[in-house]
Amino acid sequence: MDSDYQDSWHDEHSVSNFMQLVFENDRRIYAYIYVLIPNLTEADDLFQDTVTVMWEKYRTYIPGSDFGAWGIGIAYNLVRNYRRKKARSRLQFTEDIEQLIECETNKALSNLECKLSALRECLSKLKPEEKKVLKLKYECNCSTKEIAEKIGYSMKVVYVKLARANDFLLRCVRRSLVGRDI
Repeated sequence: MDSDYQDSWHDEHSVSNFMQLVFENDRRIYAYIYVLIPNLTEADDLFQDTVTVMWEKYRTYIPGSDFGAWGIGIAYNLVRNYRRKKARSRLQFTEDIEQLIECETNKALSNLECKLSALRECLSKLKPEEKKVLKLKYECNCSTKEIAEKIGYSMKVVYVKLARANDFLLRCVRRSLVGRDI
């Protein structure tokens, strides 16, 4: 991709596109950081630092490439720097251990991607009514009572629909993952 095109692409899409890409990949990047630094406060700080550096380097991001992998690369460098600064603490990892953790982290992220893909596929198999109930519950954070009021069912019916949909999704995802080493 030539430099002029890349510059114009970034100018045109700037903040809103960057934020959309971050929103689509934030869990993946944060999970990566948290596995390497399993302390919520420190992981939160490193995630914020990662997003800041990603914004500062956004012009170097190649449109269409894997934004999450790009962000994880930045996070990796920040985690290494963080560990160097903390080298005086009692807990220190050798390079071999760091590589093992890195490998296991990548494997866990890959497994997560497989599970999310299976879940998306299973969600597409639900009836529209089941999707609506799940959306109200998990995306809109509605209580069972609020869902019942919005769709005109009793709370008992909503509980049954949620239980059936969740059970279907669990069984469907498990079937989809059979034979995979997850």
